[in-house]
Amino acid sequence: MANFAEIKQNLDPSFHYIIFEKTVNPGDGPDFSEVSTFLTRYKKSVIEQAVHRDPTGKHVLFVVKLSADELDEISQEILNLTFPEDITVYVYGRRPSIETA
Repeated sequence: MANFAEIKQNLDPSFHYIIFEKTVNPGDGPDFSEVSTFLTRYKKSVIEQAVHRDPTGKHVLFVVKLSADELDEISQEILNLTFPEDITVYVYGRRPSIETA
C-alpha cells in the first residue's frame, strides 16, 4: 500500500511516468482494462507497471514507467481519449532542458 505522495516521491527523475488513479470501493479489485488496452500499442515503451492501493482503500493507482522516446505521443493520445469518469490521469517527467545561445 502506498499513498499518492509516497509514489510521487519515489519516481525516478530520469524516466517518465503516467499514473492512473481510480476511485474504488474498499475490497474491489483494480480494473484498469481500458488503460491496459490503450497501453498495448506502446508496450515497447513501457518499462514497468505497478498497481498500488492507498491506505484508505478508496483509491487504486496504476503507475506506468516509460522510456522517454514516446512520452509526447502517448501524452497527446491520452488527452484525446475518454476514460471512465472515475479515472484521473497524471503525467510526470523531466522537461527537456532548453539551451540558450
